[in-house]
Amino acid sequence: MTRRVPNPSRRSWARFALFLLILVPPDPSRVAAAEPFPGYPESVRRQAIRVVEAAGPGSGEALELEVRALRRAMFANAILSMNAVPDRVFDRAAREGWNRGSYESMRAITRVAPLSLPLWTWLVREDVARFRLEEFLFDVKGLLGAFRQYAPGLVGHAVWLVLFASASACWFAIWASLNLLMRALPALTLDVARLFKGLPRPEIFASGVVLAVFAAPVACGVGIAATAVFWVALSAAYLRRGELVIGGTAILLLACLFLCGGFLQAIHPVAGMARQGGWLGGEGYSYRGGSISGEGGTGLLTGEEWERMARFARARSEMEGENLRSAESLWTEFISEEGDSGEAYNNRGIVRVRLGKTEEGLADFEAAAERSPAGGRAQWNAYQVYLQEFRLAQASRIQPVAWAGIRALVPFDYRAEEMTHGELLAAPLRVGDVWRSLFTAREEWFREARRSPFHARFFRPLPRGWVPSFLAAGLAWTVLWKLLSRKIWVSSVCRSCGAGTLVVRSRVAADICNACRAQVGKGFRVGEERELRGLSISLHRRYVRACSVLFPGAGALWAGKEFRAMLYGLLLSLSAGLFSVSWSAGRQAGGLIGDMATDLWRAALGTVAVLWLFGAAWGWRSFGNLQLRHNVSGERL
Repeated sequence: MTRRVPNPSRRSWARFALFLLILVPPDPSRVAAAEPFPGYPESVRRQAIRVVEAAGPGSGEALELEVRALRRAMFANAILSMNAVPDRVFDRAAREGWNRGSYESMRAITRVAPLSLPLWTWLVREDVARFRLEEFLFDVKGLLGAFRQYAPGLVGHAVWLVLFASASACWFAIWASLNLLMRALPALTLDVARLFKGLPRPEIFASGVVLAVFAAPVACGVGIAATAVFWVALSAAYLRRGELVIGGTAILLLACLFLCGGFLQAIHPVAGMARQGGWLGGEGYSYRGGSISGEGGTGLLTGEEWERMARFARARSEMEGENLRSAESLWTEFISEEGDSGEAYNNRGIVRVRLGKTEEGLADFEAAAERSPAGGRAQWNAYQVYLQEFRLAQASRIQPVAWAGIRALVPFDYRAEEMTHGELLAAPLRVGDVWRSLFTAREEWFREARRSPFHARFFRPLPRGWVPSFLAAGLAWTVLWKLLSRKIWVSSVCRSCGAGTLVVRSRVAADICNACRAQVGKGFRVGEERELRGLSISLHRRYVRACSVLFPGAGALWAGKEFRAMLYGLLLSLSAGLFSVSWSAGRQAGGLIGDMATDLWRAALGTVAVLWLFGAAWGWRSFGNLQLRHNVSGERL
C-alpha cells in the first residue's frame, strides 16, 4: 500500500480551530482534584467536605446548619471565602443528575463562597431563567462586589476579554477580506484576461489564474491573518472608498490581534500562578506560600501596586495558617511602609487579639476605623472584643454602627444576629487598580508577541520579527495601489448589470455604467447584442446572489451600503468570536464555568445563524433594489 501523506492545509486549519483551547486557562478549583480543599486547616477542610455532602434537593435545613458550621470554622482562621466549594457541589450534582435542581443549594453556599465569580454569575443566569427579580438584584450586587474585590477574577476577566477581542478581530478579518475579494473578483478577472487576449476565450484562462492566486495561500498553509492581508491588498484597486475603509480596518484589527497574542503570552505566568495557589489566589483559594520576589518581579507583575498586593497576601496567608506571630510582624512591616492602610490595621488587630494583646488590638481597630470610617469591619471587631471583655457601655455605643457596617459589606452576607461566637472579620486583599496595571502598554507585549501561539497560527510563514512590518506594508500597498489605479487604466464592473469597462481616476463615479444610468434595461437594439446584455445581467445577478448567501453582507456591498455592511460584519464577527471562546471554555472547563459557557456558545451560535440569514436576505434584497432602480431586474432568460 502507498503510505498516506497528511494534507498540510488540513493540519493548519485544525490548528487554527484549536487555538483557543490552548489559551483558555483552567479553572483554579480543578488543581489537586484528588484531594478536596488542599492547603486549608484540617478543621476547615473537614467541614467543607461535610457541606459538599449535605448539599442536594430538599436539604435546605441540613445544608444551612453545615454552612453555618463552616462559616464559624472560616472565621476562626480568618478565611473569607472558599471558592472551591460551589465547584465541588456542582460537580457532585452533575455526577448524580440533580444539577438542574441545585439552585437552592448553590444559593446557600454563597455565604461561604462570597468571592466566587462563577457562582454569582450562575445564580444571575438562573434568576433570569426563573423570573426572580428580587434574587436577581441581590445576586447582581454580589457579582459586582466579588468582581471589585477578587484579583484572580479580574485577571481571568482580562484574559477572557482579550481572547474574545482576538477571536472577533480574526473573524472580521476573514469576513472583510473574503467579501472584498468577491467584490473585486469580476474586475480583476477582466484585467487578467487582457494579458491573455491573444488566446481563444481569454476569460476562461483568466478565471483559472485568479482562482489559483486566491486559493494558493490556503493550499500552502499560510496563516489566515497573512492570507487576509494578501486578499485585501489584491482587491484594493477595484474597491470604493468605503470598501477601502473596511479593508484598512481589517488590517488594523490584525495588528491588534498580534499585540493581543503578546498580552496573553505575558499574562500566562500570572494566570498560572493563580491556578497553582500563588498569592493572587490569596482570597478565595488557599495560598500555599512561596517567594514574593519570585512572583512579583517579572513580566506583568511589576510595579508598586503588585508588590503591595503580594506583601498583603503573604500576611493574610500567615493569618489563615494560624502563624500569628509571623503575621503580626508582617502586618507591622506592611503598616510601616504603607502607613494609611486601614485594612492592615484591622488585620493586625485581629492577630493581636488572638495573641492576647487586647488593648493593642483595640487600638488597631480604632486606627482602622479612623482611616476607613465606612469600612464596617473594624467597628464590628471592636464591638465583639468589647462584648468579650464585658465592656458593655462601649459595646452599646458602637453597636448600631457595627451592625449597619457589616450588613453593607457586599458580597459578604453577614448577619449580626447569627454571629454570636466572637467572630472577627478580616479585611480581604484589596485589588487596587489592577485593570489599569494590566492594560498599560508594555514592552513585553511586543517582545512576547513574537513567541505567542498567535504568530504560528495566524501569521505563518512570516519570520517572528516581520509581522509588524508586513502589516504596515500591506496597509501602505493598499493605499498605494489605490492611488496608482487613478493614473492607469483598470477594469471596472457595473454594480448593477455587471458590464465591464476600462476606467481611470475615481472608481466611485464610474461603478454604474451609462446604460444603467439611462435605465434602458437590455438596451434599445434587438438581436444578439440585446441577448448578450441580458445574459450578462442574469449571470451577474446569480453571482451576487450566490455571494450574498455564502458571504453574508456581500449584496449590500454591491448595493453601495459599505458602512452599514461594515457594522453588520462587526456584529457577525462579535457573535462568532463569542461562540469561539465560549465553545472552547464549555468543552475544557467543566463545573459552573463549563455549564454557563455551554449555554453561552449555544446562544452565540444561534445568533450567528440568525445574523447569517439576515445578512443573506438583506444583501439579496439590497442588490435587487439596486437593479430595480436601474431597470435591469425582473426578466429571466
